[in-house]
Amino acid sequence: FQARGAQRSKKQTSETTGMRDYSKVSAQFWTGKTGRSLRGDMQTQIVALYLMTSPHANMIGVFNCPIVYISHETGSPFEGALNGLKKLVEGGFCTYDDDSETVWIHEMAKFQIGDSLKASDNRVKDIQKQYENLPEGQIKQGFYEKYGGAYHLPLNEPKESPLQAPS
Repeated sequence: FQARGAQRSKKQTSETTGMRDYSKVSAQFWTGKTGRSLRGDMQTQIVALYLMTSPHANMIGVFNCPIVYISHETGSPFEGALNGLKKLVEGGFCTYDDDSETVWIHEMAKFQIGDSLKASDNRVKDIQKQYENLPEGQIKQGFYEKYGGAYHLPLNEPKESPLQAPS
């Protein structure tokens, strides 16, 4: 018996699935401010670790993550996943937009990429592309305010609607 998807075919790679090949999770997670604040709350710890290692995540830490994904992929009841996510939002670990089902793990880009990059770094173009594809709103604006200068992001200007007359 083999679970569906247990083995990847040779053609199914991170490029075709959209999954990252690796990510960094610091051992400091357990002893730092966030980890210490989560002690004794295993459900919230699981949700935090899931968000950092999710197959849907990316290096900037902003990605589509319906709560049902968290529930299903961690084996947690839906209410447990929801409550864990709410506690992480309240604690400042992440921001969640219900309308777009987008999550932003505030410090993930710093840990996955670094504090800043030179404009000539090859990763800048990928970060810019991921940023430009984010839905407009609080998360995109917050990401720009935190990382715009460090990662050479273009000015975040609202796009005009194609149905709107130019001013």
